Amino acid sequence: MVLHKKLEKLLLEAGLSEQEVLVYISLLKKPASSIWEIIQRTGLRKSTVYDAFSILKNLQMVEKTPEAIRALSLKTLVAELLRKRRKTGKIAYKLKEIAPFLRLPREAIEDFETFYTPDQIIDAYLTMATLPYDVNLDFGDYENFITAIGSNDLGLQFRNKRAKHASHHAICTTYGSNLAAFCKKEDLEKFKNIFDVHTEINFKNRWIIFSDTNDYVLFNDVSEPDYPYSTLIKSKVIADIQRLQFDNFPRLFRKAQNSF
Repeated sequence: MVLHKKLEKLLLEAGLSEQEVLVYISLLKKPASSIWEIIQRTGLRKSTVYDAFSILKNLQMVEKTPEAIRALSLKTLVAELLRKRRKTGKIAYKLKEIAPFLRLPREAIEDFETFYTPDQIIDAYLTMATLPYDVNLDFGDYENFITAIGSNDLGLQFRNKRAKHASHHAICTTYGSNLAAFCKKEDLEKFKNIFDVHTEINFKNRWIIFSDTNDYVLFNDVSEPDYPYSTLIKSKVIADIQRLQFDNFPRLFRKAQNSF
């Protein structure tokens, strides 16, 4: 009895109606010989039982054979709930990514595009290396970003493309083997790289790419392994904000340190 009460509560939370739950649990306790028997057991109207049975059958939670009407396992319902969670999870993250920009005037954003598949994210990442600018600027967690989208070979490709026309300055909030591969003295000089590492800052799984003059900014978020995404924005307002924060960051960081 206690188990059936718990099941009833969970089925209601899963989105089934009270009538559907009542029919399913009635059949789970004991198969029925006919729809009429279910009507007598549950006390529900004939049309209500038929509607509930139809929905349960579509969910593959019940079956009707010449011998009996019986309840099936919850396997299909569980699979459907997981599918819906994945779908609603993706919608939630799509809403999350645009939310910070909705307060800006429409004219402040010239271009806005989002990428969800690994190939799209990688293409957007490497494209940022080829845009015209003098200094490439990065901020955040390079370690986890590059691991999430592939390997450090992508970082090397980015560096090689960027080095043909621009220098580079990054403020990194994590440090590991991926970043260490770029920090050899001869490579720093050859590819005009500057890396400032501040592991005290919590910016895990996010990596922002922009530059000194170009108004494209690429926001990358890999905090949810199932839903990595990149948002590419062309906006002088947003790019100027990123550049201002980047320029003032060392001073702001020192001020924060002194306040402790």
